[in-house]
Amino acid sequence: MNPIDLVGLMLVHFVWQGTLIGAACAVLLQCLRRTSPQGRYALACAALTLMLAAPVVTGLALTNSATLIPSNIGATVMAPRHAERSLDSAPVHAAQPAVGSHTETSRDIDMRSWLGVIVAVWVIGVSILVARFAAAWRSVRRLHHAALLAAPSPWLEAADRLALRLGVGRTPHVVDSIDVETPTVAGWWRPVVLMPIAALANLTPAQVEAILAHELAHIRRHDGLVNLLQILAETLLFYHPAVWWVSARIRIEREHCCDEVAAAACGDAVIYAEALVELERWRTQRASLVLAATGGPLLARIRRLLGAPHDAPRSSAAITMAGVVAIILCLAGATYFLRAQADPLAPPLTPVDPEEAKAWQMTFSHDDSEMRFIGYTGRDLVRFAYQVPAARVAGGPTWMDQEILRLVVNLDAAPRADEMPGLVRRVLEERLHLQTHIEQRNFPVFALEIARSDGRLGPNISPSTIECFDFDEWVAAGQPPRQLPPAAPRQPVCGEEAYGTPLGRDSYIAITMRQLAQELRHSVGWGLRPGRRAAEIVDRTGLSGRFDVELTSFKPANALMARYPMLTNVLEPIGFQTLPHALEAQLGLRLVESEAPDDVIVIDSAERPVL
Repeated sequence: MNPIDLVGLMLVHFVWQGTLIGAACAVLLQCLRRTSPQGRYALACAALTLMLAAPVVTGLALTNSATLIPSNIGATVMAPRHAERSLDSAPVHAAQPAVGSHTETSRDIDMRSWLGVIVAVWVIGVSILVARFAAAWRSVRRLHHAALLAAPSPWLEAADRLALRLGVGRTPHVVDSIDVETPTVAGWWRPVVLMPIAALANLTPAQVEAILAHELAHIRRHDGLVNLLQILAETLLFYHPAVWWVSARIRIEREHCCDEVAAAACGDAVIYAEALVELERWRTQRASLVLAATGGPLLARIRRLLGAPHDAPRSSAAITMAGVVAIILCLAGATYFLRAQADPLAPPLTPVDPEEAKAWQMTFSHDDSEMRFIGYTGRDLVRFAYQVPAARVAGGPTWMDQEILRLVVNLDAAPRADEMPGLVRRVLEERLHLQTHIEQRNFPVFALEIARSDGRLGPNISPSTIECFDFDEWVAAGQPPRQLPPAAPRQPVCGEEAYGTPLGRDSYIAITMRQLAQELRHSVGWGLRPGRRAAEIVDRTGLSGRFDVELTSFKPANALMARYPMLTNVLEPIGFQTLPHALEAQLGLRLVESEAPDDVIVIDSAERPVL
């Protein structure tokens, strides 16, 4: 599947997935409204984690389903053991192309265009939020560094006492600061509590200790790490309102949890509420990467502390009903997604006649020992028989592309998957009297060449000195007595991927240039314009031996710049390289359009099956 289409489908499917998770969270939060805030906080965190995981699971599901469908013919499945209606060997004219035919329709092109626009807008939005996050992070970083070097606050002794009482493993550094307006925790690995000098002047010692207890509660609960998770979700899934709502609920319930700790430490909720009001008078703004005592809706927090009723209580029945309706709508979307999972970009099929309910299958019926090939064109079956793509099958009468075949043969037992191509080939030779020959023709390829005229390679490729297990040599030698490397400690296999991430980094150990050319086929799909893609990459570097290679590039950005070259001027200045630039700068290699010979299955003759 095209990488931009994959990312676009992940973003589109998250619309209903995020709504479903958000609606379920809203209903459950309403049910837990009278319980402790710790339970509601855990529920909201779980909902946000599910939201982050949903696109990943969707991407894996779409990728796996696309991998399971053979590129040359569509899905091959085995029939259940119940009886099936016998079908004769008769051609049927098809109004639509058979499943497995990859003819691109106008609907496919329109959908892919829209998916490209969606991904482009998403990348721009994420880039803006990442830039905002980076600016806020630098500001907090400077604040944290300065606080670590500052003299400890007179309140450090009280903080030690409270830390021991609250079970905080290590007392954080406490400093007085003029750079903050409310007590604030900065940093999560070495947290620092910053106490505003001016704001604390009007508080009693008991109130200050309660505020300190609030900040220490943030540290004990590791709220800084959860805050980073929220920022990640808000950045990657910024377009979905449910993400922002769930994240806001996490912040609200987090403050409620810490308020309970602070009120218990103070011993009087009224005194602590007065301290919050006094601190709020001094606050004008707050960075999103720090945790402050006055975070969250202050009026609601004070009412909760004092047990005062809300002015306008919300109807729990209305919220629950709205959540149930949203869940029903999203389940309908989920059902559609699961049905379309096998090929989400395929054009809609015309309704199948109930009598033809087993169309587009290769099935074996145990009841009558018949193998049925139903719903394919003749050329589809030829491609499957020889295991070649469409471009490698030439010639043949026009009816092989226009008519759907239904073929039945008798077998003693269900064939194995590796026996299927040979079986289909024999059926074609017997029923269609298929005759073919193999000849070589030139096809478009990419040639992997050295980019620099002086022959120098890039900094991320070097001759390998690692002793590795040559699997190809082992197989070519007929699998001699030498065994495969043990599991642990395991000798590395020549050319294996040492480290890799789905979206941006590939590292290989002791790989040959021929093997690297094959591995780059996966990256070509991300980094070259659709019209320039070729099926093969051939090695023409002239380099022998093995190399250690590392190639780093953000693949979604590569795909966007390949499809929309105008985005190159936007994304490259902020650090995203196109695939050609990454290959040349990091490896000193390039891909050049060329031609290379390959075998072609030429259909000499074939007879239309008769009744």
